[in-house]
Amino acid sequence: MTIVMDGKKVAAHLSDEIRKALEVSESHGIKPKVAFVRVGDLSDSISYENAAVKRFEKLGMDTVQYHFPDDVSTKVFLTKFREINEDYSIHGILLLQPLPKHIPMKRVAEVMNSFKDIDGMKASNLGKVLTNDSDRLEPCTPAAVMNMLDFYDIDLKGKNVTVVGASAVVGKPLSLLMMNREATVTTCNLYTDDLVDKCKDADVIVSAAGAINLIDEPHVKEGAVVIDVGINFNEAGKMVGDVNYEAVKDKASYITPVPGGIGAITTTVLAYHLVKATEYQKEPVLFLEKQED
Repeated sequence: MTIVMDGKKVAAHLSDEIRKALEVSESHGIKPKVAFVRVGDLSDSISYENAAVKRFEKLGMDTVQYHFPDDVSTKVFLTKFREINEDYSIHGILLLQPLPKHIPMKRVAEVMNSFKDIDGMKASNLGKVLTNDSDRLEPCTPAAVMNMLDFYDIDLKGKNVTVVGASAVVGKPLSLLMMNREATVTTCNLYTDDLVDKCKDADVIVSAAGAINLIDEPHVKEGAVVIDVGINFNEAGKMVGDVNYEAVKDKASYITPVPGGIGAITTTVLAYHLVKATEYQKEPVLFLEKQED
């Protein structure tokens, strides 16, 4: 019988862990605080920010929001961003993306301290995913996938995994995280020849390519775990993933729905990363050494 993996249950479990960690931090007089930084007024960014702020505040964390017009100069923005980064009362920063074209993401990332990078956007944090360093803050969507697998006790050791999608924020770091769990990982993309052949023997399939019905019944072997990270909207305006859910669900042993799957975990993972970031910054010498990271 197929088990539908419930993102809300995973988020609730992670929230309990966050609250326990907050009790410890607050007993030492530390209350984690996050800064949300947004340039412009894109509706998707505003919606995501509002949802994240609500989640952080519900968990008892302090939030502060910095908003800039989309025509802010690079110099002015970088100066202010540097001030936010150097504010020791702020333990984590979430930079809403995309930025306007005139503000180079690489320069902004260079300013941010790696231990405040709760969205795992810096090259140094991505590098720590590669080397499997413990003091890392990985991108939130791959972290959400790993939390989902852990919650349902799905062991990756020795498993054949196919990841469809090779972006720097999802597919690539997720493949590395799974390799760190001793899985054998095949990474594909929309241009992969014969995608069915690459997927049909996989014990675990993760699709993060952003294409409706990309993963269909022939791609999935009996008993496979199917994780759908895609967020798409069909002609009726309904949110759907990359997986043809109805065609696949009876073959899978575990499957994530869209919505209600991985997307339901990501803002809670951000909050968990703030807890981790605050913990890393308790080591003053290490933190100071990383200020120029």
